[in-house]
Amino acid sequence: MPAWLQITLADLNDARVAELIEALRQEELGAGQTDPMPRRIQTVVDEIRRCIGFCASTPLDADTAAIPAGLKDLAVEKIVRGLKGRLLLPLTDDEKDAEKLYQKRLEQLTRCEWPVDAPATPIDVSPVSPTTGAEVARTSDRAATRESLAGL
Repeated sequence: MPAWLQITLADLNDARVAELIEALRQEELGAGQTDPMPRRIQTVVDEIRRCIGFCASTPLDADTAAIPAGLKDLAVEKIVRGLKGRLLLPLTDDEKDAEKLYQKRLEQLTRCEWPVDAPATPIDVSPVSPTTGAEVARTSDRAATRESLAGL
């Protein structure tokens, strides 16, 4: 199995009953509305990749639809929860616990605390900058100070 892979419909069907996945994809589509599954998959993949991108020591795969194989199950369950939310279906207690674990794992990825396998085709530089801030181009002397305003 490759170190990084794409999430497919087969992965979702393996995780849940295929009829449930089909219902989550096709129910309540409005006129002209397309299957939400491909967009939902990419949203979760992008979220995971952004968190991995914060760790400078872990390169991202050049394939923007790929995530580490070790995170596949976590991603698939997140996708299913998102599709259920689109139909306003309540989450089970197990799904709520899985959501908490997902959020914790994202935090660990962002802080470089969760191991990620190296991709076969890494990109050179992470598109996410882990540092933020502003650079001051010049400073000026304060016109009003505590001393010049007599302590006001």
